[in-house]
Amino acid sequence: MMNQPEPNRLDRSVLYLARFTLETKTALSIGSGGADNVFDHPIVRDANGLPQIPGSSLAGVLRHLWITDHPEAANKTADDQQEKAADGLFGFHHRDKGSASRIEVAACALQDQDGKPVEGLLLGKERQRLHDPLLAAALISRADPNFRDRVRLTHRGVAAHTGKFDRGLLPAGYRFSGELRLWSTQKDDPNWNALLALLADTRLRLGGGTRAGLGAMTLKKLHQATFALKDASDIKRFQKLSPSLGAVNGLEQMKISTPALAAGVQQLCIKLNPKDFWRIGQGDAPLGQYEKNEPTLLPKQERIVTWQEQGAGVRGKFSEQRVLVPGSSIKGALAHRTAFHWNVLNKQFIDDLNADEIQKWDKSEHCDGVMDLFGFAKNSETAEGREREQTGQAGRIIIDDVYVNISAEDMNKYVKEMVHNSIDRFTGGVRNRMLFTEELIFYRSISLKITLLPGVTEATAYQAFARALSDLCSGSLAIGGGVTKGHGAFSGEPDQTTRDWLIAQGAS
Repeated sequence: MMNQPEPNRLDRSVLYLARFTLETKTALSIGSGGADNVFDHPIVRDANGLPQIPGSSLAGVLRHLWITDHPEAANKTADDQQEKAADGLFGFHHRDKGSASRIEVAACALQDQDGKPVEGLLLGKERQRLHDPLLAAALISRADPNFRDRVRLTHRGVAAHTGKFDRGLLPAGYRFSGELRLWSTQKDDPNWNALLALLADTRLRLGGGTRAGLGAMTLKKLHQATFALKDASDIKRFQKLSPSLGAVNGLEQMKISTPALAAGVQQLCIKLNPKDFWRIGQGDAPLGQYEKNEPTLLPKQERIVTWQEQGAGVRGKFSEQRVLVPGSSIKGALAHRTAFHWNVLNKQFIDDLNADEIQKWDKSEHCDGVMDLFGFAKNSETAEGREREQTGQAGRIIIDDVYVNISAEDMNKYVKEMVHNSIDRFTGGVRNRMLFTEELIFYRSISLKITLLPGVTEATAYQAFARALSDLCSGSLAIGGGVTKGHGAFSGEPDQTTRDWLIAQGAS
C-alpha cells in the first residue's frame, strides 16, 4: 500500500504558473507508440487530428535535464529513504513508497496562423478553424502527409536487411502553446527559475530522432505569475486567469535570452563548401522548371513555417520549398567513418577475423567507441557477444537538420540537371530506355551544427570522431547520393572553436 502524502504537502499553497510558446526549430516526431497502416512511426495527435506535445513527453525531458544538471538529485540506491531533489519535484514511485509530482505539465496545443492555440474538440462552427492553412497542412487526413524515409546502412554502404522505415512528422516552424505549474511552500522557490531556464535550454529536444536532427525546440514567448492561494487577493487574481493556454492577461512577460551552453556541452560549427554537385535524399518535386520531362532523381525538400510581426500579434505562413539536408544523412556517414578510425586507433583489423566472423561483423554495432558516441538500441551486443544494458543508450552526438534556401533568382545558378544513361557491357552502346536525369545542387554551401553532450567514457571515441570530421572537411568523406560518381565531396571551414577542438583531439 502506498504511503500517505507527507504532512507538509497541504502547505504547498503557493502556485507558480507559466504559459509559453515553443517553436519547432527542426521537424518534430513524437511517436504514438504503434503503426497506423500508413507510417511505421505515426505522431501523437489530439481529438481533432492535429499534432500535439503530450505533457508527459515534456515532463520526462525536463526531469532528465534536471537530473543531468543535478546529479545528486537522482535516487542512487533502492534502499535510500531520503527524498532527493528530482523526486521531490517530479515525484517517484518505488515499491510501497512514493510521492506525487509538484510539477504539472499540460499537453501543448498547436497554434493556428494567428498564433492562437487549438484547445479541445472543435464542433459546429468551431470546426471551421481546421481550414486554417497551417492546421489543414498538419491534419492527419491531408492527401500528402509529412514524413521522412529512413534507412540503416551497413558497413558496405547499402541498406541493411529490415533497415528501411519511415517516420511521420510535423515540419519545422510550427508553434505550440503550453503551461507549466509548480506547487511550493514558499514565494521564492529557487527551483522555479531553474525550471523555466530548461525551457530555453539548447538540449531541450522532444520526440524521436532527436540525435538525427529532429525535435529541436525554441522558446519564443514566456509569461509567468506567482499565486499565494492563502492570500485573498491572490485567489481573486487566480480566479480571473483564463483557462486558455493562449491567455496571458494577469501574467508577467519574461525576457528570453540566449542561454549559455550547459557544463560539458560542446558545439561544433562547420561550413561545408561543395567541390561541385551534391544531392541528399529523394524528393517528390523538382526545384527548377522543365519544359519536357522532369528529372527522375530529385533533392529532398520540405517547407517550413515562418512567422512575421503583424500589428499587435504574429502571422505564420509556409515558406517556399527548401532543400533539406537531414541530420540522419550526415550522422550515418560520420558514424561509419568514426568506426573505421576507432578500429585503426585500437588496432582492430579485418585480417584478424576468420570468414565466419567477417560475415557477422558490422562496424557500426560492434565498436564500443561508436556505440558510446552514437548510442545503441535495446539488446544490442558487443563484439564479444556480451549483452549490453537492457535499456540501450541515447547518443551523445546531435546533428541538426539543415534547410538550404535557394531563391527563384538563384535557381539557375545553384540547380543543375545532369543526364545519365546505362551502357551495355557487351556492345558498349546505350541500353534501350535506360536514359534518366538527375537534379543536383551546384556549389551551394551547407552550414552544419553538431552538439556534443558529455559522458563519453571510451578513450579514443572523440579522437576517432574528430578524424571523421577532418575527412568530411577534406573531401575524403562524401555524403548524399551519387558519391561513387563524384558527387557529395565538400571542403570544410570550421569556426575557431571547432578548429581548436579538432586540434585538441589530434586531428587537423
